[in-house]
Amino acid sequence: MPTDFDEWLEEPNEPNPEDRWGDPENDLVSIPSVETSGDEDAAGIDVDGDLAKFFWATVIYANVALAGVSLGLLLIAFRSQWTWGGGAVVVGLFALYRTYDLYRTYQEHVADSDESTPDAAADGAVDTDSDGAKDGGSAGAANADADTAGAGPDEHQ
Repeated sequence: MPTDFDEWLEEPNEPNPEDRWGDPENDLVSIPSVETSGDEDAAGIDVDGDLAKFFWATVIYANVALAGVSLGLLLIAFRSQWTWGGGAVVVGLFALYRTYDLYRTYQEHVADSDESTPDAAADGAVDTDSDGAKDGGSAGAANADADTAGAGPDEHQ
């Protein structure tokens, strides 16, 4: 009588499926290393305190808004729990309003104060004449018009 540890008498001769891949550790090509030119420590970047405060508060309010509105609508639609679902929707809508209010507050107070710095005004400043052309452009245009008419500045004297 065969025991549990005996081999099958008629075991089929099957190929090993892992033989087709060979030895991947030795067969793979070596991947060259790449050197980065920037700072490797990205966690050392300093962020303005107001920006960080507004960002994290907005993230929390947005998550509460998403959870409240979605769970509230699910409770109302599938379980007909109007009190819990309605309360969750109200909390979610309030959190959504606070998210918008924080964004608007940041835009009005913090972002506007950053734009009013003298460096921001000097970066894109271009002097223009009363006709809207760049300095030196209107004189060049007048000389070009006189040259095309065939009369140079010396010929009118």
